[in-house]
Amino acid sequence: MLDAIDWLGHASFRIEYDGKVIYIDPWEISDLSKSADIIFITHSHFDHFSPSDLLKITTQKTHLIAPDGCLGIPEVAQLIIVRPGDEKDVLGVKFKSVEAYNINGQFHPRSNAWVGYVIELGETTLYHSGDTDLIPEMDNLNVDIALLPITPPYTMSAQEAAEAAKRINAKVVIPMHYGKTTDSKDYVDILRKNLSGDIELKVCSSA
Repeated sequence: MLDAIDWLGHASFRIEYDGKVIYIDPWEISDLSKSADIIFITHSHFDHFSPSDLLKITTQKTHLIAPDGCLGIPEVAQLIIVRPGDEKDVLGVKFKSVEAYNINGQFHPRSNAWVGYVIELGETTLYHSGDTDLIPEMDNLNVDIALLPITPPYTMSAQEAAEAAKRINAKVVIPMHYGKTTDSKDYVDILRKNLSGDIELKVCSSA
């Protein structure tokens, strides 16, 4: 059962599912009350892969999933290196790593093989896109909850995020990757105005 999705700021989330605590891209997190069973890292940029933050929430029972190139990972129970297209099951949580890259910009080149994740949480499928533009590979996704960035030129724009939500048949969109490195309140408003009427926008307060 999916119990909670907490936005921790920027692209960081904490998810509670079936008695497990799952983090995605923890960075500058302040609520350290719950250690991680599983951590997903999308890529090696400092605002997504933070060894100092990992130390705050990892134990020797933590499983950490990351693409190649993330250096300085603390000791964990298991480190799993992934590439786009990999499908795995960790502690009963099934996931697929998917493409995440810039089409025109150079911040996140496709050649780096950085990723987003589609995670199965019981009857709910959650997609954390990582830092990406609106890319053709999204046409192959079908998800319930989409965590999408809205801060160009580093990622897709708010308008493109709305189009991405439509392509992947998302029921709920939670915007991310704003507020810390970019003053982007207007981006949230733009996303709201461009989303299809049958898609719920959930704007979270960071924990």
